[in-house]
Amino acid sequence: MSRDAILQAVRTALGRKPFQKPSAGPEPILQVHNWTASERVEQFQSALVAAGGQVSRAPSMSHVREIVEELVAGRPAVASLAPILAECGITSLAGVQSSFSGTEALRHACASATVGITSAWCLLAETGSIVLRASAEEPRLLSLLPPVHIVVVPLRRLLENADEFFGLLPQPADSSSATVLVTGPGRRTLHVILVE
Repeated sequence: MSRDAILQAVRTALGRKPFQKPSAGPEPILQVHNWTASERVEQFQSALVAAGGQVSRAPSMSHVREIVEELVAGRPAVASLAPILAECGITSLAGVQSSFSGTEALRHACASATVGITSAWCLLAETGSIVLRASAEEPRLLSLLPPVHIVVVPLRRLLENADEFFGLLPQPADSSSATVLVTGPGRRTLHVILVE
C-alpha cells in the first residue's frame, strides 16, 4: 500500500478530508482548583475517610507525639528516619524501633511490628491519596508490612491534585517507580496526621 493510500485510510477513519485542520483537543481532565488551605484539608479528609482511612489534625509537633502514642497503644512499632518523626519525638517513644543494622534487620522488624510510622512526600486533596517516595530514610517496607500504617505529614505538603504534584516535578526521573500513590487503606488500617 502506498504512503498516500495509508494517509487517506487514516483520514477516512478520522472523518477528515485532505488538508483539513484537526479539531481542538479535549479539555484536560485534571485541573487546579485554587482551593484555600481549609478547603484542601476538608476535601482530603472527606476523600480519605470515604476510602476507609482516618485523619487527625495536630496543632503542634508535641500533639503529634501524643496522637501517635495513643494510636500505637504499646504495640510494637517501626518508624522511618524522616526528620519530622524525630522532631515530633516519635522515634523516642517506648516500643518504637527506628534504626536498623541492615536490610534483613529492617525486614524482620517490619514483619513482626504491628504499626509502621512514616512521613510522605505529599498528599493529594482531590483523591485523598498519599504520595510515598522510597528512599534510605523512608523504606517502603514500613508502609507495606505492618497492618497499621501511620503517616505524619506537615500541612504545607497537602497539594490539590496530581496536576499540582506533577507540576512540582521538573524531571521525569523524579517521578519514577520509587514514587507510589496510596488511596485508601486496602486491608490495613491507615491513619494520617496533618501537622499544622
